Amino acid sequence: MNLHRTTAGTVAVLELHRPEARNALSSALIGELVAELERIAVDDDVRCVVIAGADPVFCAGADLKELATLDDAGFAAFLERYTAIGTGIRRLGRPVVAAVQGAAVAGGFELMCQCDLRVVAEDAQLRVGDLDIGLSPTGGLTRILPDLVGAGRARLLLYTGEAVDGRTAVSIGLAERAVPAAAVRDEALRIAGTIAAHPGIGVRRTRELLDAQHAGAHDEAIAAEFAAELETFAHPETRTAIDAFLRRRP
Repeated sequence: MNLHRTTAGTVAVLELHRPEARNALSSALIGELVAELERIAVDDDVRCVVIAGADPVFCAGADLKELATLDDAGFAAFLERYTAIGTGIRRLGRPVVAAVQGAAVAGGFELMCQCDLRVVAEDAQLRVGDLDIGLSPTGGLTRILPDLVGAGRARLLLYTGEAVDGRTAVSIGLAERAVPAAAVRDEALRIAGTIAAHPGIGVRRTRELLDAQHAGAHDEAIAAEFAAELETFAHPETRTAIDAFLRRRP
């Protein structure tokens, strides 16, 4: 199993569990996460969700070893599966809190941003990272990130891949709470428990109202990002960059 689910009262905790691969998003892990989100969506006993990563990091992004084996059609299928994570979170009907320690990069950064709230370690390293290997952002990041940090800061983070730590993330609006690494999971659970203690109907309707403000723009961003990601993956420079990255990694 690449995903571990535990329960704390009416809070479901979904832990990405591929520590040997820095919790990289493989097709198998994506499938398990999407399936679990679909189960939670019809489970009235769950009122809030925490998404976390097994130590030492939250998520290093897509599994580049898998991506390196894919042709264009295979990558399109992978991207369809990956996009389903965001769809699952949006259709969940209850808030999602990200508990982020270590690092959140590329797809891990996008996953963090797709959650309603983010609790991060003070020393966490958070960075977009897609452009390192010639890929463009996905997961609706080109809409979500400007909402969180402002248009100029979003462009800086997207274009440069500059990393920010947890304290900086809170100061710029990228995260809501920064705590010592050892306290990240507990703080995320505390916040989730507070949310889950409210009558569920009010929380559900509030989330729907917030999401409705950007529904059309978000769908448009997803579609545009999907097309851009397919184009960038097919480019020879991207393939070369992925191969070079994997050669640098043990």
